[in-house]
Order: sequence, then structure tokens, then C-alpha cells
Amino acid sequence: MSGKHTLPILACLLGLLPQIALGQPPQIGCKERLPEHINSHPLTILPLLSPDGRRLYLDRKHHPENTGGIRDPDEIWYAERLPNGSFSELENLGPPLNTPGSDVLCALSPDGTEALVFGIYRSDGTKQTGFSVSRWTDSGWSFPTPLRIRNFYNLSQHYYATWSPDRRTLILALQRLDSYGGLDLYASHLDTLTGEWSEPENLGPTINTSGMEGSPYLAPDGVTLYFFSTGHRGFGGMDLFMSRRLDSTWKHWSPPVNLGPQVNTSGDEASISLTVRGDSAYIASIDPITRQASIYVVCLADSVRPLPPPPVASVRELRLYFEFARWELTPQEEQRLRAFLAQLPLRRVQHILIAGHTDDVGSHSYNLKLSQQRAQTVAELLVRSGIVRERLAIRAYGKERPAVPGTTPEARRQNRRVEVRVELLPEASPLN
Repeated sequence: MSGKHTLPILACLLGLLPQIALGQPPQIGCKERLPEHINSHPLTILPLLSPDGRRLYLDRKHHPENTGGIRDPDEIWYAERLPNGSFSELENLGPPLNTPGSDVLCALSPDGTEALVFGIYRSDGTKQTGFSVSRWTDSGWSFPTPLRIRNFYNLSQHYYATWSPDRRTLILALQRLDSYGGLDLYASHLDTLTGEWSEPENLGPTINTSGMEGSPYLAPDGVTLYFFSTGHRGFGGMDLFMSRRLDSTWKHWSPPVNLGPQVNTSGDEASISLTVRGDSAYIASIDPITRQASIYVVCLADSVRPLPPPPVASVRELRLYFEFARWELTPQEEQRLRAFLAQLPLRRVQHILIAGHTDDVGSHSYNLKLSQQRAQTVAELLVRSGIVRERLAIRAYGKERPAVPGTTPEARRQNRRVEVRVELLPEASPLN
């Protein structure tokens, strides 16, 4: 952020704000438009700040340098945080996440290694409606793997999505047969036994209206939800609101609170992404001069900030590789697994997911069985090392979820793998 923006933002972060009148929209003290090199293209929306605050992702619509040129409706761009706090020039993220079609980065995992993206990606560069996950590798973002959501459909051409901090619940903005109006917000939950997501369930009439609700952003507390709405009382077309989840059902929510007149305008505020501190956010808002969407940074009043999150489980991951058509670990890979286990605090192990994969050589049934055998090999070694069997879950995907696209020897080597994902309880938390 450039120096001219420092003073009002700092004043906000230090809490130099008037008290919020009970029952009134919160009053805040700062809203600053990002520099022109971020906002030069008039159709720039959907800001998403990386968890470490070092990268700002944006959606540039119909930009001439999109993969499909000006006909390309959505493309992912990003800017890096510079040492002085400002952002660099925007760069196109490129393949595999960007295609000639609609490409949107919806959410990032708390550690920044997983990305929720729009669309089911095909190898020929086309996409179909749905959502996928890409993982960060040494060479950048991986080719996205699709999420299997039961009875997924969307009657609208618009869509949004985010997920909970543990990545076990999706919040989707869709139009379905049970919607109250246009887009509604829905929850879908991961079945850890099958790897499938539940049929989207409407969040109910406290959140959803006869208008449109979209662009959900779930704070790190897993409770505080931000979204735009055209149906709740506001200052313009789309306004940004906050609501808190009241229980574990995802059906009961507090009445939405408008983020106030210094965030929302008489135009449209269509998306929001919070900083890690939760006291400020990046939003897409209408520029009062140009009447075009621009990216702003705003301060959030205390009453609409996320709750302090309790300690969360940490995650550790390991990827093991196998020789062609074999399910036994080589001595080198077994040594890597044992070294990984030696660093684990076994009393804090909450859950371990073991996912087996193969390359593309062979039939579907053969590879499914081979991936199961590979995962089972790793599971048995974990049990012999002292891991409680009840904390293990095995998945077999065969050749359906390649880590690396292509049929080169190197791509196939990297796809013959087992992925081990360990969730650890917080240090202060007693063992369940």
C-alpha cells in the first residue's frame, strides 16, 4: 500500500473510531481505493488476499490479455506485496488455472497450499460447471481435481463459493429449485469416508431472500460469514453483510448486519476478502467518479469483525512414490515415511487420510485396486508405528486424480503415489 494511504488505514487499525450506536449500521473511518495500476481495467472484481498477505488475487473480466482475449469472461490475475507495503503490477496467473473460459479463484486454504476454483477442468482446455481443487507445488498450481458434489446443479449463470477453515464445508452461491429468489447460499459437507460432498442445503430464510445472495467469505473463526445481498435492507443494489453461525447445523444464523454506509454505496459492493487480522478487508465497490467497479481497502468496525478463533488443528503432509505396477514401498520411500513419523507428536494425531493413486497405464479396475493396495501398505506401516487404526481413513482413486497432467515418464512417476495427510490437535487441546 502506498504511503498516501497509510494514515487513514492506520487510524482505523488503532481503533480511532466512533462508538457504534446500538441497532445502527456500524460506522467506520476509512475506505481507500487501490492505486490505478490495480484498478486500470474497469472490470476488476473478486479480490482474494492470500493468508500470509503477500499476494492479492483478482478477477479481470474481458481483459485483452486474458487467455481468450476480450471474449474471455473471467481470468485470475495477481499482484505481489512489495517491501514498502504496496502491490506490484498485476500479472496473469496463466495455465493450468486460466483457460479461454470463465476462471475464478474462490478460496484458499489457511496455509495457502490449496485453492478452490470454479469449474471442472478437462484436458482439452474446456470446462464444465462445478468446482475443483488445485494444490501448490514446486512448479506452481497443479491441474485441478474435481469435487464430487451430490446432485449438483445451478440454474443461474452466476456462481460463488468458499469453504470452512478445515475444508470440510463448502458455502456455495447457487440458484436451485428450493431457492428463495435468485442466487441463494447453500452448505455442502465432505463425507470423509467416501470423499464425496453432500447435496447442497439451503442456509435458510435468515440469510437468503427473494433477491440475490452471493460472494460468500467465511472468516477463519468458521462462524462469521460475509456476503452480498440485494434482498436485505441496504444502501444500493448489492450491499455487503455479516452474519454469524449459531450452532453446528449450518441452518441457524444471526440476523445479517449491513457493513455500513462507508463500506456500501448506492451502487454495488459485490465481494469481500479479509486480512488475517480481521480488522480490514479488500472489497469490490463502485467508484463514485467513474461509476466502475474498483478494488478498495476498508476498515471494519469491531462489531462486524470475526470472533477470535480457538486453536485449530494443524496439518502435515507427505507424498510417497512407487515403482511401476508395484505397491510395496522402496527402501528409500519407507525411510522417508519413518522420518516423517519421527517428527509427528503421536498423542496429537487426530486423523490421517491416506490416498492411493496410480499413473494412467492400465484399466480403471486394475488401477483402482493397485491404488488401494498402495494405500493399505502405508496404512499398515503407520499402525505398526503406533498410530491408532481408528484414526486412519483410506481412499483409492486409481488414475482419476493425477497430480501432474500428461503421459511423459516424469508425469507418470509423480502420479504413482500415496498422499498422507495428518491432522494434529492443537497443543493445548486434550486428546479425544
